[in-house]
Amino acid sequence: MNQVMNQATLIATTGSPDSPEDRDTQLRGRWLLIAQAGWIVLTLLILALNAVMLPRYDTLLQSPCQLGTPCFRLQLTPYDLRLLHQLGLSLGFLAAYQVMLDAVAVSVYCFLGALIFWRRSADWMALFCAFMLVLFGGVGLTNILQDTLAPISPAWYALIGTLEVFGQSGFLVFFFLFPSGRFVPRWTRWVALCVLVYWIYLVFFINIFNNNSVKVTNLVFFTLLFCAVGAQIYRYRRVSTLKERQQTKWVVFGFVVGIVGFVLFLILGNAFLPKTLLKSSVLSTLVAGTCTYGFLLLVPISIVIAILRSRLYDIDVVINRTLVYGSLTGILGAFYAGLIIGLESLAGLFTGQASQPTVLVISTLAIAALFQPLRRRIQNLIDRRFYRRKYNAEKTLAAFNATLRSEVDLNELRHHLLAVVQETVQPTHVSLWLRKNNQESKTNSLTTTTFTSSSTQQE
Repeated sequence: MNQVMNQATLIATTGSPDSPEDRDTQLRGRWLLIAQAGWIVLTLLILALNAVMLPRYDTLLQSPCQLGTPCFRLQLTPYDLRLLHQLGLSLGFLAAYQVMLDAVAVSVYCFLGALIFWRRSADWMALFCAFMLVLFGGVGLTNILQDTLAPISPAWYALIGTLEVFGQSGFLVFFFLFPSGRFVPRWTRWVALCVLVYWIYLVFFINIFNNNSVKVTNLVFFTLLFCAVGAQIYRYRRVSTLKERQQTKWVVFGFVVGIVGFVLFLILGNAFLPKTLLKSSVLSTLVAGTCTYGFLLLVPISIVIAILRSRLYDIDVVINRTLVYGSLTGILGAFYAGLIIGLESLAGLFTGQASQPTVLVISTLAIAALFQPLRRRIQNLIDRRFYRRKYNAEKTLAAFNATLRSEVDLNELRHHLLAVVQETVQPTHVSLWLRKNNQESKTNSLTTTTFTSSSTQQE
């Protein structure tokens, strides 16, 4: 049986057969040189401006906000200074920590942009991502240039504002273009134009109107974000090739994990921290800034992986493990906390002492005993719910393995093999070549069975 299988060649094709695997997004000649030179000049300009303004930024952070005077977001109020003193920290330490956070964020985004530029600068879609990462990380994400350089003169304000507009809008427009470099559906190009207009208004004209416009701008932003998500879903289901789908999964995975982590942080902070502490710039710098930058870094990292990796890792495995162990951690954590609270309450009723070392030991042993059974249960549940094809495929392959041990009719085995491939992989086309013998001529040495959709054809 093994000899027969070794003499067979099975070819299965999936995805959109009419869609080219590689899109032509190459820049050539003069336009390539202009784009590359523009990226180099822009990156050096942003890095130089941030480096020069860091000392001034540190000085501003160490200047407390005076009542009755306009202050920028991270300046400390008298309440913040008292809280900082209670924590045993100095104003210089807090300012240095914020400067370090912003400098690291700018450096990482520019490094990731440079990595894409170095490896794929001839591809205009990759070059667009390199521009976007440098602009968003160097101007849009941090407040170094907005708080230090922009107020100096109208010219600097216009330059920094323009860079911020392109950085912020480019981040959202990226999701209308990725991964093929084309607007899909075509009407999304008008949505991309709306994104640009939205950020022009938000950067240059928001202060002209009263605070009632904040609700409108938030509504517009989430509408544009919804369009970007919808465009990616449409592209994935209707247009993308297999490689492009893998790229999309990587970017969406990084985006979802980053956003979900950030939202969970906000929910937990609002649930357990006092409102007065939530408004403090001390907490914003020490905790919120660190977590925000950490979670948002997952997005550019996933973009770089999706663009640079010619053979992507199987993201489905990563997503599956994330779902399994994320759910497992949450359930076990809640069970562990409930078990400790419940057992300590019972111990307090009988012994009069709420805290017992035995309670911790029993709870830990219970968690250890539940880990593997619960993990398997969650794994099966997720496979059945989200990976139904994989779950059914494993059962189908197990049944086919049993058939191999008992089936002796090669024709029946051939049809079984084609049916298994069709059911588990669901390709658009399957072909099976069986070598007859070594004595026949080369032109007649192969027997071909073709399986397309639900029909079988012999040649």
